[in-house]
Amino acid sequence: MRNIFLLVLLFSSLITFSQSNTIFGDSPPVKLAIGSAGSTNQTSGIQPGAKISGTSDKTKLSIGLTDVKSAGLNSKPVRLKIGEQESVSLRSPNTGTEVSKSGEIDGVPKYYALIIGIDNYRYPSANLSNLNKPIKDAISLKEILVSNYIFPESNTLLLKNPTRADIIGSLEDLAKKITPKDNLLIFYAGHGYWDERLKVGYWLPSDSKTDDKSSWIANSTIRDYISGIQSKHTLLISDACFSGSIFKTREVNSEINEYGVSKIYQLPSRKGMTSGTLTTVPDESKFMEYLIKRLTENSGKYLTTRQLFYSLETAVLNNTSTVPQLGVIQETGDEGGDFIFIKR
Repeated sequence: MRNIFLLVLLFSSLITFSQSNTIFGDSPPVKLAIGSAGSTNQTSGIQPGAKISGTSDKTKLSIGLTDVKSAGLNSKPVRLKIGEQESVSLRSPNTGTEVSKSGEIDGVPKYYALIIGIDNYRYPSANLSNLNKPIKDAISLKEILVSNYIFPESNTLLLKNPTRADIIGSLEDLAKKITPKDNLLIFYAGHGYWDERLKVGYWLPSDSKTDDKSSWIANSTIRDYISGIQSKHTLLISDACFSGSIFKTREVNSEINEYGVSKIYQLPSRKGMTSGTLTTVPDESKFMEYLIKRLTENSGKYLTTRQLFYSLETAVLNNTSTVPQLGVIQETGDEGGDFIFIKR
């Protein structure tokens, strides 16, 4: 505090403090230092969110990390800008999404979720039976995302027994509102089908008929929407028969490596996590059981998709005959990043 007052007295003839918390100066080198014992709330009226500007090209601003914390600013928006060329942003959950040098994700990204569960089919048959678990699993997933992670209720849409038109309409709505700063999770639980002759996989909405593919949704359609929706990150989770057919490749690097969470978040991603490969999967899904369990038990602030998948993979393999998959959804804009779940 003593050093700060000396500096203020020294330049009092050249620098004026306004009630708008802005410092203007035409002086020679201007230096503002906030010491470890200082508090911005007590330094010449400078308040959180204050602006500091000057014409000198040698203007210098120095703030230690412990200073910000002692000033009570660790949980408030803080942006410090000097001139037009230098900008320093400190982490704040109330600002725009940025990545800090500390290795954490800055700000609060906007998360959306489209959660689809189909139990009942309008035209059931021997090859298209009704199911018992998809809607229950979809509800459980929505509840954990909204209560434990930063998925707003208003951005988390649950579709129960939707038709093809319902699903396509919801994807169209998301394409209109999602921006390159937003993240999207798509979940599908219901019947799936693999056409060996055409080498095409399908989702089967509630109005599907086994002898009419016009009401089915091809994997290529899902890929087109994942590619077209301009999100930062999109994660597809599918618990359906033949769900692994969404991938052209199924391998994802399991290492977080030296980049850490912040760097992984910076790079756009389009990933898929499925309960099986090109096989049938049981209605009583161990994959969903362990997925919900891992999301519930997670105590870390950040949970990457890689960490989530590899934490449940062994449990699923040990307790079922299906083989879960994690992979890149090819040709949709993936640049090597990862979808990250952020705890509330």
